[in-house]
Amino acid sequence: MNEKDHDDNRVALVSGGSRGIGAGITAALSRRGCRVGCTYRARRDLAEKLAADAPGQVLPVFFDLRDPSTAGTAVDEVHAHWGRLDSLILNAGVWTGGRLADSEPADWWRVVDDNLRGTAALARAALPHLEASDSPSIVLISSVVGLIGHAGDTAYATAKAAMIGFARSLAKEVARDGIRVNVLAPGFISTDMTDAVPSATRRRIEEATILRRFGTVDEIARAAVFLSEEATFCTGSVLTVDGGWSI
Repeated sequence: MNEKDHDDNRVALVSGGSRGIGAGITAALSRRGCRVGCTYRARRDLAEKLAADAPGQVLPVFFDLRDPSTAGTAVDEVHAHWGRLDSLILNAGVWTGGRLADSEPADWWRVVDDNLRGTAALARAALPHLEASDSPSIVLISSVVGLIGHAGDTAYATAKAAMIGFARSLAKEVARDGIRVNVLAPGFISTDMTDAVPSATRRRIEEATILRRFGTVDEIARAAVFLSEEATFCTGSVLTVDGGWSI
């Protein structure tokens, strides 16, 4: 099926949906006919660009991952605009690297807290609206480092591993309401963040990846759309999309 010919009239909310992987997911969903609430924190202009590219399909919504009080407002704005909510894609996250021995405890815990507190708040706020959907789903964008670890990323890996435990537990809690909860664990993906990776480091990563390259935003977006809309008999699953880096 050509995604441009698909129109299921669903409504999704993508956190961190204005840039990088989130922007790719927003665009992929809107091409299918899905209406998308696209959250931003500082770069409203990027969210507005996505909205301009898909008139009537994308709604820019403010959400600050570090301020859980903004979660309910973001969810309510999307629901008020379109009258429903079918999918939640929890993509917003922050990354700060550093080995445990070299990290200040407050900074280390801030990475964990920033990634988890707002994510849980957004999921909690969305649940009542998702329960009213015919086929509701939640997708959490974790990371392959949450599965196998990565030196220099103890805080980030801890947060991403916790997201997997959160998702699997939530899947059991909300199954009675028909809500599917799954996790996408990307590997190294070409984004503006990884563009800053030194060339020597990038070569080492590519050599350790079976497919010998970084992934693309579009490849992650297609996997997210699959879990959100097509994987109707999957819940509590973790889909690894890393070109074979983790095996």
